[in-house]
Amino acid sequence: MPPSALLVANSVAGSADDDVVAAVAAILREGYDLRVAGPDTPTALTAELAGFDGDRVIVAGGDGSLHLLVNTLAGIGRLDDVAVGLVPLGTGNDFAAGTGIPEDPLEAARTCLGAMPAPVDVVVADDGEHVVNAAHAGIGAVAAEHAQSAKPLAGRLAYPLGAIQAAVSEPGHQVTLSLDGTTVHDSGMLFALVANGPRIGGGTRMCPDADPADGLIDVLVIDSMPVHERAGLGIAIQRGTHLERDDVHSWRGAELHIAGDAVDHNRDGEILHGLADVTYTIRPAAWHLLR
Repeated sequence: MPPSALLVANSVAGSADDDVVAAVAAILREGYDLRVAGPDTPTALTAELAGFDGDRVIVAGGDGSLHLLVNTLAGIGRLDDVAVGLVPLGTGNDFAAGTGIPEDPLEAARTCLGAMPAPVDVVVADDGEHVVNAAHAGIGAVAAEHAQSAKPLAGRLAYPLGAIQAAVSEPGHQVTLSLDGTTVHDSGMLFALVANGPRIGGGTRMCPDADPADGLIDVLVIDSMPVHERAGLGIAIQRGTHLERDDVHSWRGAELHIAGDAVDHNRDGEILHGLADVTYTIRPAAWHLLR
């Protein structure tokens, strides 16, 4: 008998994604005794996972869907005994790209058939929330919030549109950042990133060397700057030369503490407003990914 697996896919009935999910399920049934679930609330997802006794859970979605799945598994105490597969169906799919999962959903589904579970790190905030790909504070969180409202019409273009809106409106913040107990930044900050994967915002490689299986977080900070200087920063980011700038700083470590002004944070696309004291800690090899 083939091993059992649960496919979690919250697609809209009759949509293009719904057709893709059906095709994904057909592929997965070649190697699994597959059950398909479409929970539309976190409570429903918890019930589905609590009632599943297999050790393969495959999510069809983006970073936000994976974020919810990992947090739900952690909440019911199953994060370390379930292997997670990912079929990218989100807008940005940054975590999938950063871990080498095929962009095509059907190809990703076939990868899940023969893949072995590989250990992957997770970043845990001091309120217990698990961050799969990245958490960032400041202008990036504001840009992401603008992008969310534009996604239904603009798709991937929502990310640069959100960045432009935030660039002309978001002020800097006074914060102190301590990495592994040592202060690394104590002045104005426009953007602070805690990266587990190399990409954010639908393809922007802010920390190109970040590896979600190396037991470390990559930290990047951009100093406060006048609005008229931000276009040059944006061009450098798009070209991948931002790390060469004097107002962009990066480090690697295990735990980052951010304190100071109340700042909005983005955790895998989930926005939290006005956080003034937050700690992010890497938890090495906390879960397993089929890849």
